[in-house]
Amino acid sequence: MQPEDFFKQNAEMWEKFTTNYMDTMFKTVERTMDQSQAFKDKMDKAIAEAVSTTVSAQLQATLTALQTLQRQVEALNEKVDKMMEKK
Repeated sequence: MQPEDFFKQNAEMWEKFTTNYMDTMFKTVERTMDQSQAFKDKMDKAIAEAVSTTVSAQLQATLTALQTLQRQVEALNEKVDKMMEKK
């Protein structure tokens, strides 16, 4: 084998290796980014569901408290009206 042939073959092998290496690295980075996005999407969904459940429970508790207060105010109004009628 002539030295020129050796260097030519070496250069061809190096080119194949670097091309394959770059492809592999690019695919690895791309897959990592995809997995990161999938993880972020799952976390966003879990947080949204948790917040929704918490907010819903808080709203329900607030509505219940307001309804109780409304009944108490109505009862007080009736008592005041009755007292005003007696005078």
